[in-house]
Amino acid sequence: MNQTALQTYWGLMATIRYRFETLAELSTSNVPRFSKAELAAFHGRKIVEAIAFGCLVATENGLRQVPRDAKGKWNAQEILLSLKSKKISAFPSPSKIRYPDNFTGDEVNVRAVIEGIPERRLTHDELVGIYKRFHAWLHELNPYIQPNRDAFHDSHIQSLITDIERVRDFIERHFISINGEGFFATLWDSVDSEVKVQSLSRTTEKIERRN
Repeated sequence: MNQTALQTYWGLMATIRYRFETLAELSTSNVPRFSKAELAAFHGRKIVEAIAFGCLVATENGLRQVPRDAKGKWNAQEILLSLKSKKISAFPSPSKIRYPDNFTGDEVNVRAVIEGIPERRLTHDELVGIYKRFHAWLHELNPYIQPNRDAFHDSHIQSLITDIERVRDFIERHFISINGEGFFATLWDSVDSEVKVQSLSRTTEKIERRN
């Protein structure tokens, strides 16, 4: 187990949780609605960037290296598309985990069962699309193209809310792995509500993954 990778991944997940909690506080604040939306998009974009960094950490954990054209970048779109182009499969899969005390008779030799949650999944392209939509809020509006801030807000706010909800569902509880090495992470543990990341390896324990 790579303890450094585990701690780095935990740190990224803790940062993502902090940003979701900030978004929750922001939603009930007295900040003007356009400024509130801008701040929400700002945090949403940073969440996607942290997810992309997490893919790099998982890649290094499993392959012991990171592609040169991805390492050192901060743009989530460039990182995700670089990994996709190289067919590197380290990408979060919304999942839940079960351990032996819940197993049925035919599972007694399985140390962990990872069950996918298909309805919460996003593809690389869908996550990049959300990232780009977040970015649209972060430029000052060009008065020759979009002179009315209220009109921009009203036409984009529902998409912003939906995108944030989809990203939260995607990353809240997930499994990410490559080459038999991976992490199961939850932003809000069901027991103590803490951020938890567990290292899982097919070489040391039998893991069954179900889609």
